[in-house]
Amino acid sequence: MELPRVVFFGRSGSDALQFFDLDLADWRGARILDCPGGPGSLVATARRNGVEAVAVDPLYALPSPEIEQRCLEDLDLSLERIAQSDALRADIDLAAYRRSKLIALEEFLADRLAHPESYLTASLPNLPFGAGSFDLVVCGHLLFSYAPLADGGLFPTVEPLLTQLPPRWAGQLTTTAYDQGFEGATPLLLLERGGPDRT
Repeated sequence: MELPRVVFFGRSGSDALQFFDLDLADWRGARILDCPGGPGSLVATARRNGVEAVAVDPLYALPSPEIEQRCLEDLDLSLERIAQSDALRADIDLAAYRRSKLIALEEFLADRLAHPESYLTASLPNLPFGAGSFDLVVCGHLLFSYAPLADGGLFPTVEPLLTQLPPRWAGQLTTTAYDQGFEGATPLLLLERGGPDRT
């Protein structure tokens, strides 16, 4: 599957928790950063469960009607390409997939209106936070969405980079229960820093 641009749509909070293998009960009292957050509802779900979360995305600079339009256009483009992919499994319900993305968009728009301070316009590598501002950072598909499935969905440099992490950092590729619907879908890349100032 080839996409002409980075697409802009998000996951429901429950899908995001499964995707990132998170139990919010383990993160009460902590701060979570979703970067890039897109039009997903992880932040809203975290708040309902007593966890402080912030999302950043460069497209948050757009007004809500434009965000909604961009999301709908990118979702339809992606579904068109997904339906044509040889790697898509026959048991995946694309109509249900689309509905879940629309629910995520609706929850995102409502939560952004009610809590604009939780949705900041920013992009990597320059984020408006000091060191140690968050206990957990989640990042969906930064490395994987646009990598060929022939490579296992991973850019070939990912595994070698795990042997070159800075001091006190450890990394591994692991699996989660989240089903992306493709043969050869990629695992979760987990990076952790140890020590007294762990972030």
